[in-house]
Parts: sequence; structure tokens; C-alpha cells
Amino acid sequence: MAVDVDQFSNEPIYRATVPCPQLIEDLQQLEEIDALREKQQARATKVGTLTLAAGVLCLFVGFIAMDGEGVGMPLAWAGTALALVGIGAFIVRARHQRLNLENRRYELASRLVGLLQADIAPDEPVTLELDLRPADHEDKYQNESKTRSGWNVKHYLDTWLSLQGRLLDGTHFRVEMTERTQERKRTKTNVRGKTKYQSKQKSDAVLRVRLRVKPERYQHLERFGARAKGAMQLLKGTQLKDLTVEADRVDMTLHLASPWAAGEEPPPGPGSGTRPAPLNGQRVVAMALLSLYQLLNLSRALDKKAVHSRAG
Repeated sequence: MAVDVDQFSNEPIYRATVPCPQLIEDLQQLEEIDALREKQQARATKVGTLTLAAGVLCLFVGFIAMDGEGVGMPLAWAGTALALVGIGAFIVRARHQRLNLENRRYELASRLVGLLQADIAPDEPVTLELDLRPADHEDKYQNESKTRSGWNVKHYLDTWLSLQGRLLDGTHFRVEMTERTQERKRTKTNVRGKTKYQSKQKSDAVLRVRLRVKPERYQHLERFGARAKGAMQLLKGTQLKDLTVEADRVDMTLHLASPWAAGEEPPPGPGSGTRPAPLNGQRVVAMALLSLYQLLNLSRALDKKAVHSRAG
């Protein structure tokens, strides 16, 4: 399927159940749509800035020259026209900005599909749901609260990625990524009686990875219990929030305590400070999958050991 550009512009949510090659093709189309929007936004910004500045200048000179040789009125009209063009350009810019997507979201989805397709049959359908609306969209609003320090907080929950399918060995997988966002606002009065308005945004991410298997193939899986946590290999900057091991599934939830990027970002240039590099989102998901498969492999090893013991 090809992405319906008009429909996607009205609601930037992608949903499809198709083989991996088609998913990758569609995600490349989303990237092209976003790149075009970014160019249009930059062009509208440039046109709006130049025409608005020229319009203000013409108006200023025109009003000064009103009592002169008759050039004042034409300049004033020209300035008004240029100012209107500039305002129109900024309105167009705002529309393009609203449709400007968060690159790392579709980039991570594309990387994950590319990572998994080697273990998925070429014609096997995979389901991808990708919500590219802003994290603070009204549909994602949860509730409000107030902190002891006086911040009024709006909470948003944004499960923007869901990817699921079946691997070559019959294992069903599901990967979900959720962004938790807080919009904080307050007014603060200092000792001199001056009131200051403050606002900031905080966010973090939660990754959930699940594997569903046939219990008869992993007969010792449920026995791991709390010991399963010892088999987990986590990247620095992630925290294990939950791990469930049952006879037919393993289910892991990770908290990404650090900012993340779709993949490995280039090293910061000179003068960029000492800010740490963001987490590699692709590696975080890959390590989570490998850790869960480590449990499955340990279970299979116990199954074989039990068979050999009975045979002996």
C-alpha cells in the first residue's frame, strides 16, 4: 500500500498489516513527505521574514514622507501589501509546522522493521501502528496535578509505536514504545514583588517487548521466576521496570531514563558542551529482544537436559 498523503496530512497516524518490504517502502515515503514539509516550512519562514521586514520599512518611510513629494502614500500601500504577504507566509509556515513530524519516530520504526525482517518470512504480514501526532495532542491527555513547589502539571500518555508479527521459528513478538510527557506551568513572585511566569516540559519513555511461544517447546520456561532477571542484559541509561515469565510468554518493560535517538548519532561538534549522547533506540530494542531470547534458550537447554536424564 502507498501512503495516502491527504489523509495522512489530516491525521498523521500510520496503520498497516503488510510484509516487511512494504512497511519499509511506506516508511521511506513518510520520510519524503516530512522532508518536503520541512523545506516548505523553511521557505515560508524566509519569505515571511523578508516581506514582513520590507513591509514595515516601507510603512515607516511612507508615513515619514506623507508631507513630501507624494511618494508617501504609494510606499504606505506597498508596505501594507508586503506586510500582508508576510503575515500570510507565516500562516502557511504554521500549517507546515503542524505537519512537521518527529523524525526519530519513523526512523526508529524503519530501523526495527529492517532489523527484524531477516527473521521474518518475506510474505509474512507484520502489523505496524505509528502515531506521529505531537506527544501533547489532546487525545493523549490523561489528567492534571500540582506539585509542592507550585507547578501545575498536565500529564500526557502517548503509546506511539506498536509493532507485532511472527518470526520464522513461530514466536510472536510485540514491541511498544510509550512517551510520558509533563507540561509544567507556574507563576512565581520574587522577594521584590515581581511576578514571573515559568513553563517547561519533561518527558521520558517506556519500552515494552513481549514474546509469545508454544509452551510445549519451552517446558521449563515458567520455572525461572525471579531468577530470570539475572539473564537480562540492559544498556546503561535503561532500567528494568517489570519482567513477567509464564509458560507461554515472556514480557519485559524498560524505562528509558535518558533521552533517546533512533540510532547512533554522530559525536557532538566543538562547543556543544558535555551533554551525554542519547540512547541508541535500535540497540535498546535489540538488547531487550536478545535478553528475552536468552531466557528461551536457557529453557530449551533445560528441556534437553531433562530428556537426556530420562534417557540415561
